[in-house]
Amino acid sequence: MLLKRSDKENLVQSMTKSLEAAKTVVIVNYSGMKVKELEELKAKLREAQINFQIIKTNLFKISLKTRKIAIDETLTKQPLAVCWGMADEVLPAKIAVEFAKNAPNLEIVGAIVNQKYVDINTVKQLAALPGREELLAKLVGSLNAPMSGLVNVLHGNLRSLVYILKQYQESKN
Repeated sequence: MLLKRSDKENLVQSMTKSLEAAKTVVIVNYSGMKVKELEELKAKLREAQINFQIIKTNLFKISLKTRKIAIDETLTKQPLAVCWGMADEVLPAKIAVEFAKNAPNLEIVGAIVNQKYVDINTVKQLAALPGREELLAKLVGSLNAPMSGLVNVLHGNLRSLVYILKQYQESKN
């Protein structure tokens, strides 16, 4: 489909804004994937509120240049799609890596994390990290443990006092 110059400018502006707002942008090569697989990937990403976009590489290069993000030029010589993660740094990488295990034609090329390009190994390491929700749950558990321990200690002292008073009462009877 041929795009007019104004359409291309709008796409570049949109991608530039998305690059600025995104915490993580996972870049994938989708060539060889079946339409059904692409739809499954889009559905999984949509559930996690992550946008998926098949991009024109030349326009993407312009957006990267505008944001002063340098990536390897050889990457832009293949069909690319991006997963825009606006809320969570880990979740887009986690979903893409997990999906790539079952879809051999999906190749993760790299990612842009905090406005810097990272390679596939870093993406896999990022995917291995626990998600934001899991980390928050662990934090709450860590904060809760000392308080529940204190409550148990205080209850132990009260229980001991009740046992002593009960034994004293039984000895008087």
